[in-house]
Amino acid sequence: MSEPCLVGGVDAAFLGVNDLDAQLELYVGQLGWEVAEQGVIPAAEASALWGDGIGDLPVTVLTAAGSPHGRLILLEVPAQEVPEHPLQADTGLVAINMYTRDIEVSHTTLADAGQRWRTPPATWAVPLGEKLVSVTQGFLLAPEATDIVFVQPAEARGTAAWDADPDRHYTELTSVVCHVPDFEAETAFWGAEGLGLQSWYDVSFTHPGLDEMALLPAGSVMRLSFLAGPTTARLEVTRLENRTLGTDRRDQQRTGRHLGHTGWLFKVRDLSETLFRTEQLGGTVRSGPRAGAPALFAGCPVAFVETPNGLPVTFVEVSD
Repeated sequence: MSEPCLVGGVDAAFLGVNDLDAQLELYVGQLGWEVAEQGVIPAAEASALWGDGIGDLPVTVLTAAGSPHGRLILLEVPAQEVPEHPLQADTGLVAINMYTRDIEVSHTTLADAGQRWRTPPATWAVPLGEKLVSVTQGFLLAPEATDIVFVQPAEARGTAAWDADPDRHYTELTSVVCHVPDFEAETAFWGAEGLGLQSWYDVSFTHPGLDEMALLPAGSVMRLSFLAGPTTARLEVTRLENRTLGTDRRDQQRTGRHLGHTGWLFKVRDLSETLFRTEQLGGTVRSGPRAGAPALFAGCPVAFVETPNGLPVTFVEVSD
């Protein structure tokens, strides 16, 4: 068994971008995030971490109210055709989520600003044991194939952004979402007996509101596990009962190479132990450990791995 919280929760989601201005217009101009860091990861260091053939990668780090986690890391990748937005039934990385104070206001103001919603906001219920928890969500098609789910929480738990600025409309990331073929392997990899995240709940449910928001056939049954560390952003692992649905997006979701939601960053307390456990738990170490680039990683040890379902994850060792 690993020690608790070998990984410290979701630090950031990587987004591959071509049009940085469009990204900043959404996240900074409309959602109120801030630019925390900008720099360039040289080609040699980017290739050594994320695979051969990657060139220089300009990087922009965004935060909400200065939150040190739940961040967005924009990597300016080579110009390429924008892929289709992933659907909930697709295999691989799906959405990034954040809280909104008022989803109807978000829907109106973002639509007026030219942003596209896949579906309007909807409310539906998720069974948690014997309770039904109300969920109000809306699904935005953000620039360059990133999906954002805005959540208006019935009972908001604390977030670093709302703790720092209670009047702001949007938080840092509250979760990142994947849809995987092997649900048990993925949850075991990240869970308490694996890398140390705690399972908030593991449920299966069906609801017309989910079908409508996620463009699923009527009566689709989804299994969902929320895995959390000490930071705000959680990991949502999903699996639809109907495994014939969707497209496998994983080959087009490589960090530093492709557009859209292309990986996760986790801070760890002991990188060597994390990599040892990664292989024990069915993951694959692709590179590292090695010294990270000054931009983004400040020279801290880093490594790049794939989870048991082939999802791209970068680990960085930090001392605090």
